[in-house]
Amino acid sequence: MAKKEKAITYKDSGVDIDTGNEFIKNLPSIVNSTFDKNVINGIGDFAALYSLENDELKNPLLVSACDGVGTKIKLAIDTKNYSGIGQDLVAMNINDLICTGAKPLFFLDYLSMSKLNIVEHSKVIESIALACKKAKVSLIGGETAEMPDIYSKNDFDLAGFAVGLVDRLKKLPKEINPGDLIYGLPSSGPHSNGFTLIRKLLELEAKDKVSELKKSLMTATRLYSDFAQDPVILNICSGFAHITGGGIIDNLPRIFSKDLTAKIQLDSWDVPISLKWAIKRARLSQNQALLTFNCGIGFIAVVPVNKSREFEIQSKKINEPVVKIGEIIKGNQLEFEGNLNID
Repeated sequence: MAKKEKAITYKDSGVDIDTGNEFIKNLPSIVNSTFDKNVINGIGDFAALYSLENDELKNPLLVSACDGVGTKIKLAIDTKNYSGIGQDLVAMNINDLICTGAKPLFFLDYLSMSKLNIVEHSKVIESIALACKKAKVSLIGGETAEMPDIYSKNDFDLAGFAVGLVDRLKKLPKEINPGDLIYGLPSSGPHSNGFTLIRKLLELEAKDKVSELKKSLMTATRLYSDFAQDPVILNICSGFAHITGGGIIDNLPRIFSKDLTAKIQLDSWDVPISLKWAIKRARLSQNQALLTFNCGIGFIAVVPVNKSREFEIQSKKINEPVVKIGEIIKGNQLEFEGNLNID
């Protein structure tokens, strides 16, 4: 009789279903605290349900966004610092969503890795859930996937999906006119952009400086949802821009009509230390820096000049530091005056 060959299981090939089930079993205790009254079902169903009955608008539009955190994940893995990477993910999506004037409703995540590590990857989910609570959105679902042939060793990747709601008649941008003022909201550092270059620069840095630099660079992306959802701010502003990959040069013009542009005073704000280091270490020209990094401005608001005083008062009232960095002008190419404060 021929010897019976041993079965080759899914676990033998690198995917552990039991570990995955144990991981999922722990998720409700992490994410349920993010739920609002519109969430119909919890984690575990085939799809998440969310009611719009409590968000009655005359002309409702659903708004969606999808983004990841790029190679900042490699730095998180290297430092084993997962406390902020979830906020990076949530912020990269929510900060885009609110540029339309939308109210964020719910968020879903996609976490994929070579091999599931319950302890470390639970910290990632906890970080996402904490950020969702800060942004006042419900973390209603997601997906976890072990893919050993795609990722190696401790590698993992993150993607996020956000949905919001806005009234068609109130969506942003509104009419933007020459003379409108441009205000910048400070970033906390590189946020989640430019890390392929940053990681290359870290390889060239003196070893005694690397640890402190990595700690600074892992500062989480700022969430601007409280500012952009403030009803007074929403009523005042003509447009919002999230300054991510491509910097001010690529992102600010996205909210202008073809005959408008902006004049930006580059020395009107401070640049975070981590970005000063990256720009100087890479020996970037000012234009290259403005295309690669946010350079210290993570979010921009356009304000009619006759409402600027009211805007500044309200921003101070809600403890949001804003800096007047420029104005809207006629034209089709951004104009820059002064130099970035990197010295």
